Amino acid sequence: MPRFHRLEKAEAIASEEGLDALIISRLSNIFYLTDFKGGSRLISSPDGEAFILVGGVDLTAAKEHFSGSGVQIVHIKIGEKLDDLMLSILNELGVRSIGYDELPLGTYERLIERFGADGLKDVAKHMWELRKAKDKDEVARVRKACSIAVKGMEVASELMEPGRTELEVVGEVERAMRRAGSEEHPFNLIVASGKNSALPHALSSEKPFKSGDLVVVDIGATYKGYVSDMTRTFIVGREEAWQRDIYDIVLRAQEEARRAVRASVKASDVDAVARNIIKRAGYEPEEVFVHSLGHGLGVEVHEPPRIGPGVEEVLGVGYTITIEPGIYLPGKGGVRIEDTVLVLEDGHEVLTPFPYGLRPREEA
Repeated sequence: MPRFHRLEKAEAIASEEGLDALIISRLSNIFYLTDFKGGSRLISSPDGEAFILVGGVDLTAAKEHFSGSGVQIVHIKIGEKLDDLMLSILNELGVRSIGYDELPLGTYERLIERFGADGLKDVAKHMWELRKAKDKDEVARVRKACSIAVKGMEVASELMEPGRTELEVVGEVERAMRRAGSEEHPFNLIVASGKNSALPHALSSEKPFKSGDLVVVDIGATYKGYVSDMTRTFIVGREEAWQRDIYDIVLRAQEEARRAVRASVKASDVDAVARNIIKRAGYEPEEVFVHSLGHGLGVEVHEPPRIGPGVEEVLGVGYTITIEPGIYLPGKGGVRIEDTVLVLEDGHEVLTPFPYGLRPREEA
């Protein structure tokens, strides 16, 4: 099945684990393996047989997508049950042992009844391992998604005026990214001003910008199923000394943490670089920097690895991760600066190149 070369990786998992078949239920994993959105379940065996189970609304698209690939399409007709069809296929294959990435409880109970606990194996970690290091095609898609997000950030930076509302800016950014080719928003875009900027996952509202507001803009785009994630913090009008102070601290933390990124470095060590800079500046990280430094991304906006304290995992070549330190002062305001970066053997590449600064157009 040369068209879907990643399916061979799933077959390899089954073979290495001594399993007769894999059942893939997580939609992002189905997409990762087949590049198809719409399948309800994917069954793969070590000998190269594969089945995609789809409902009627996705049947025509599936036939076109999988034409000539060797992947067999199973139509879930109205009134038929997904689990019944799945078990029928497994019986026809003579399956005795199965690996799975995730399953609804009812499906799991039926499989236990049919194959016994010894006949089931959780292979979710294996799937995540496959997805961490991106191949050239995946990197190209993430890179394009990042370039689209940069266009959105350009628009946002031009709208930092008193009277604009958070939702108004969200709408303009969404429009710009759609026009640039974004398929969907991988998360609710965040435009958080004034006191709201101290909320890491603020919900954008009809709150108007006021002079002196910090504005955190956290956006992402999707291109051919792969996503981006970036954040900049701006000022409306003139900043106060405390705002410039925390901005400069966060920017330094972000820059130094990025410099620490390279293959074979522990995720926790990269996180510690940023956290130590914030601490040396006089802030307690556990109080003002309340999330991990970053995360992997690809088909989903939050994927392994987590870049945070206690994460002993080392980074690998081809990982796409975020670096996003922040300082949040409840009731006053906050700053976050985030880039998507590609891990290289001896360093990194920033995939979201957009100027830093509270007023990037003026400070460039």
